[in-house]
This record gives sequence, structure tokens and C-alpha cells, in this order.
Amino acid sequence: MKHQLMWILWPAFLIAGIADGIMFSLFDPQDMHIFGEQVNLDRRAIYSIGFFLFWGFTAASSALTCFLQRSPFEVNRCPLPESGRPEGCPRRGQPGGCR
Repeated sequence: MKHQLMWILWPAFLIAGIADGIMFSLFDPQDMHIFGEQVNLDRRAIYSIGFFLFWGFTAASSALTCFLQRSPFEVNRCPLPESGRPEGCPRRGQPGGCR
């Protein structure tokens, strides 16, 4: 689980840093408007908020990629041992787990 979390967060961190640099190279944070209102925050606060937004979006993209690359075995695997499966479970009588 720790490895998968790093597969998601580390590339997202790198891309967020690059995206933040490009975004604020092109646009001045003091000239930004959100919903028609002037943003009255310090430049550093706007840079930080922008970075965390970019990091969140890129992490969500990486997490979706990790979720969609799972094999059918991982998706259909039963996490419970045979004796712990509830009544009515179609895999209850199968020894050796779900395969």
C-alpha cells in the first residue's frame, strides 16, 4: 500500500511543481479573479493554494490510473477465508479461496 501511495503522490508532486511554475509564470496572482471577485490574498498564499490544487488533480489522475490497471484476479479476489464467508456467498463452499 505504501508503494502504491508513492506511485501516486510522488509523480503528482513533481508535475504539480512544474504546472505551478508554468501557471504563475504566465499569470500574475494579484490580477486573478474568482467568480468575478478580486483575489485578496498574499502572493505566497495563492502560489501555495495553486500548488495544492494542481497536486490534488494530478494525484487524482494517478490514483484513477492505478485503480484501472488492476488485474481481474485482484478485482474478483475474495478477502475472506472460506470459514469466514457469510451464508449465501457463492464462493463459500470453495476451498483454497476465490480463484
